[in-house]
Amino acid sequence: MIAQPLDRQLPYGVADLFFNDAARKRAVERTLAETFARWGYAEIIPPMFEYYESLAAEAGPQLREEMYRFFDRDGRTLALRADFTIPTARIVGTKLFDRAMPLRFFYIGSAFRYEEPQAGVRREFTQAGIELIGANTADADAEAIALAMTALRALGLDDFRFTLGNAAYLQATLRDLGLSDADEVALRDAIRRKNTPELARLLAALNLAAEPASALARLPELWGGTEALARAVCVNAEARAAVAHLRAVMARLAQFGLEKFVTLDLAENRGMAYYTGVLFEGFVQGLGFAVASGGRYDNLIAHFGANVPAVGFAIGVERVMLARKANATIAPAVIAQTYSAQVEAARAQGRVIEVDILNRGEAALREYAHIRGAREIWWRDGRVEKL
Repeated sequence: MIAQPLDRQLPYGVADLFFNDAARKRAVERTLAETFARWGYAEIIPPMFEYYESLAAEAGPQLREEMYRFFDRDGRTLALRADFTIPTARIVGTKLFDRAMPLRFFYIGSAFRYEEPQAGVRREFTQAGIELIGANTADADAEAIALAMTALRALGLDDFRFTLGNAAYLQATLRDLGLSDADEVALRDAIRRKNTPELARLLAALNLAAEPASALARLPELWGGTEALARAVCVNAEARAAVAHLRAVMARLAQFGLEKFVTLDLAENRGMAYYTGVLFEGFVQGLGFAVASGGRYDNLIAHFGANVPAVGFAIGVERVMLARKANATIAPAVIAQTYSAQVEAARAQGRVIEVDILNRGEAALREYAHIRGAREIWWRDGRVEKL
């Protein structure tokens, strides 16, 4: 097979969208934007690339490794944004820190990561999400989770389930143990994968005190409803506060009538390095990966200026497109043989009408209407033909 020249190819991990695929994507984005706006969130549009030092702030080694980097003509390192949370934190920390809080922002746009493409994820992908800035309460965390669920419902994805944890609990449990970075990474990985034999082996090798060892050993079992929180071993006040915070968030979600869609999981510790509190992921029936993820990041904005707490989430637009039950279409409702006042009035009412500009005969226009998926043909003589 002869390879096409590069000027006729796309780089690996990106895609062209047109016709119905483009229409479906725009429909998802409009629905999400309207949903976020109804909850009082205003759009924020950061630049697509910035200085690498800014976008890499608090990102963690994996995300830094996945960033697309390049040099400007002055030799400074730039990078394409890999998410929207860090750029939003920069904007708030440098420009909006003195505004009345809380600030509510939403965004929809492309992000870029150099990772292996898979279902619903390309190297250029679309994130739609929110950032709720200036509140560190259970009410703020519950609002973010409830809005993520509301957004999925607005897209017709009603069969969802969320997992909810708290990064602060594990951080508090590990804080005074004096572990090396390698040991802590190994423990976190075994806990997240609920690999109890490996976790037991690691704990035995580390020879920890009884209480923190018991707290860590029990973590893979701490999942389910709020009853799971009663089994948590709290080694200090910070761990107790983390558990109490989860109780409070669940109580707020109960007020929304949403607690039945949540499974608590204190072993959850994946995600961005900047998360400091609640962590959550949303799943829908039929997909084996999360379509929404988010959490609390109370220290990130301080990297750029004022110390302001925040929580947010992002929805993967391509992922929800895979899961959507209802698809948008660009098929016109009507093919009109000629332009008329009737066409103008129907368009003003929101109908999609395409006018034939090639002066086709009846047979050719009827064939074209079938190809385009139209439901009616409006003929020049006033006839309406149902298809």
